Formats: sequence, C-alpha cells, structure tokens
Amino acid sequence: MTEAVEVADDVIVDGLNITERVAEIEDRGFTIVEDFITPEEVARIRHAFDTEVHITEMRAIGTKTGKTWRAHNLLAKTRAVDYLFLDPRIRALVEGVLGKYTQINVTTLFNVLPGETRQFLHQDDGLWPIKRPHPHFVCNALIALDDFGIENGATHIVPYSHKWYDRPVDQEVETLRVVMRSGTMLMWEGGLWHGGGANMSKDRERLGFFMSHNVAYLRPQEIQLLSVPREVVREMPEKLQRLLGYHRFGLGVDGRDPVDVLQDGIVIHPTAKLAEHHRMDPQSTNS
Repeated sequence: MTEAVEVADDVIVDGLNITERVAEIEDRGFTIVEDFITPEEVARIRHAFDTEVHITEMRAIGTKTGKTWRAHNLLAKTRAVDYLFLDPRIRALVEGVLGKYTQINVTTLFNVLPGETRQFLHQDDGLWPIKRPHPHFVCNALIALDDFGIENGATHIVPYSHKWYDRPVDQEVETLRVVMRSGTMLMWEGGLWHGGGANMSKDRERLGFFMSHNVAYLRPQEIQLLSVPREVVREMPEKLQRLLGYHRFGLGVDGRDPVDVLQDGIVIHPTAKLAEHHRMDPQSTNS
C-alpha cells in the first residue's frame, strides 16, 4: 500500500523523501536511490529480458563495437516493468522535477557486454533545439540490474553540468563514476552531461533498465502512440495509457477524451452533424 506523508513540509512516499531527492536533482543534477527494487524484482526483469524481449545491437553515441544490446520500445515487448512506470515514488520524483504534465519519452532495457567502449558524454534534452536556459524538459531513471562497477562500465556523469548553459559538452572534463549495486536507481535531469562507461571486464555484463520522461508538450523520442499496439494499450491501467500520450491535452480527439477513443475507436464526436442539420435545427447554437 502506497503511503505519502508530509513531515516538516517534506513529501515522503513509501519511505523515500521526495522533497530532498528533487532538491538534489535541482542542485547537482542527479540523485542515487539505493535498494530501489528488490533482488526478486531484479530477477523477474532479468528473466523477461532473456525470454520475452526482442533486442538489437546498437552502435551509437560514440560506440562502434556492437557490444551493446538494447531493447527499445520496451512496453510493446513485455509487461514486466509496467508497474515501475506507475511506482508512486517514480511518479512523485518525475513530477517533482518536470511538473504535473509528463509523458513517457524512452523505454529501454540494455546490456553492455565485455569489450564495449565508452560512450561520448551527452545531454538527453539536446534533441529539442531550444536555447538554454530553459525549463526542465527531461527526467531520466536508470536502474541497475547487474552491479555497476568501474571495470564493467559504470556510468560517467558530470555533477552540476545541467547548469552550464553556455558551455558545449566537453569530452575531456573530469567525470564522476556511478558505482551502484543491483537494484539501485540513478535519476538525473536531462541536461546533465553523462555517458556509459567502457566495459573492460572479461566476463561481466552490465544489464540495466532505463526509463525517460519528458514534459507532455514536447514530442517524445519514441512515438508511443504508434509504437505500442492499441490492443496492448487497451489492457493497460488508465494511468499508464495517459503516460503513453493518451492524455487529455487541449481538444483531445474532436473534443473527446483520448482514452475513450482508444477504447471505442470513435474519432468523430457522436454529436457532430453536417451543416445542413444545424441550419435546419433551431436548437443548434454556434460557439
């Protein structure tokens, strides 16, 4: 059962002080939550990655070896992590950083294999060509499923870099390596400079689960309205449907709630009539 309480003006959800964590993200660009999920949850997600999720080889952001496996469009492939998108701690943290109106941006399981090289440092909110400073666009969470150590490629981050508005990303800057035990979550603001580390181990993989949210008025990187089949979305909880983009924003679908349209497929409002009808009907009014 979810428990949200306020203690001395701090919001605490299921034992996690949301106010303090959001303040850390605002200040230094990131926060680290140990033991965010249990070993049993890790095992279930790992099993899904091995048995349900179709993956591709990825060569991106400076890596060319093909030794990273990624499964994008995750919510079309497995139900194993739906609950994490709805986790009240995640929801409180994301909304604390981005505000009330958010949507899912990217969903990924990835595995960095031995021999993979280091990624370039980059900013995940750089996709939208809007001059900095600007409001927070993106909030990301990375949950370690394997232990993340220096040898197998612990993530590089540059604290406070989300505030360096006039500086281009510098690949030579000193970084902090995020060493995390399995089950730990790293959450960061989309402007923070970061990149995956090189896996220099002989036999240690680095499996992780990545979820990204953006503010609802921006186009997401993964087009969730198309990438997850409607028959799959119809079976999801309404809150997850909203996070995929079926949220009531402005006019919706001909004045109807997109979740209602998702269920019945009616894209023309049932009260809509041809002009002739409105001319003949004295009860009709113009807005």
